[in-house]
Amino acid sequence: MAQLLDRLNRELEVFGRRAQAALDEGRLHMELLRYRRQQDNAARELGLLIHRRERGKEADPRRIDAALFRLDDVAVQIARLEGLIEERRNARAREASSSAPAAEASRNP
Repeated sequence: MAQLLDRLNRELEVFGRRAQAALDEGRLHMELLRYRRQQDNAARELGLLIHRRERGKEADPRRIDAALFRLDDVAVQIARLEGLIEERRNARAREASSSAPAAEASRNP
């Protein structure tokens, strides 16, 4: 009976870690989507400013520079988040591959 409870406890711990990892990755994806939306908005604004300038209308160069800086800043954040997501996926894959033999061994005593 104690072995059964220990095994159940281990399985619940593994499940809890996997669920937490999935939630963490989901949060990273949400943040990534937020930054991509910011990137889209800055690119749209920059495009409109360039269009106005090319058509001979007044376009404040400071606003163009600000949009360019926003795009650069957001690109850095997107790259950071994509790297974190990739690291989490690789860690999860390593954990899954290393826990598979251990799970088989615990099922076949």
